[in-house]
Amino acid sequence: MKKIITKDLIDSLSKLAKINLTKEQEEKYAGEFTSVIGYMDEIKNLDVENIAETSRVSDEGNVLRDDEIQPSLSQKQALANSKNTHDGYFLVPQILKED
Repeated sequence: MKKIITKDLIDSLSKLAKINLTKEQEEKYAGEFTSVIGYMDEIKNLDVENIAETSRVSDEGNVLRDDEIQPSLSQKQALANSKNTHDGYFLVPQILKED
């Protein structure tokens, strides 16, 4: 199999990603990535002409329940343990600033 991913490419990518790799790791990953790309080439060459396209592999749908109104906290109870409130709302630090 032709070496598609070289040790030099792995070295460059690891520097860009700020990942420290040993020379042995670079050699190992170059071989592993080349194998993966070779496998993808094999898949690309498969004859799938008579295979129907699918968007889902099963007929299962989402399992949803109906919304039901249930008792909840009042606004006063919800705000009871908050350190900072204003006019019935939680008061939180500003995270977006206008220029």
